[in-house]
Amino acid sequence: MSKSKKIKLYSKLFLFITAVLFIGLVSCGKDEDSSDSGWKYVGDVVGEDGGLVSVYIDLNDMVVEGNIRKFWIRYYAEKSTTGSGEKYIRQLGFWEANCNDWTLYVLGEEYYGVNGELLGRMEERTLEKYKKGSLGDKLAAAACRYAGRN
Repeated sequence: MSKSKKIKLYSKLFLFITAVLFIGLVSCGKDEDSSDSGWKYVGDVVGEDGGLVSVYIDLNDMVVEGNIRKFWIRYYAEKSTTGSGEKYIRQLGFWEANCNDWTLYVLGEEYYGVNGELLGRMEERTLEKYKKGSLGDKLAAAACRYAGRN
């Protein structure tokens, strides 16, 4: 299979999985960080508006290929800065961690507005640079620990 056909196939697969995942996430609510669901809280980052964005990793649907772990993450942000507590999915991503050299790549991401509208999409493998103790470090550690590295 040619490289362009593989890219098209993976793009379609990514879009399909993302759509199914998004529908499931929207219908399930915010208490999905329980051990039954497989989504685990990783940490918080500061969003563009200065508010906290909570980051979760999906440990149940992780793909393990030797030392490579591919996994979904999602970001939840608060709908308003008034402290209402109502959250929305701000971002979905499919990431890859190499447990040998601790490299971390973003394979694709989708960005959403407060009302669930798709604001943008990125489908390119890009290196995520991170420092010890950062969110990227926590994501890589969680992915590799899950598959028995740590």
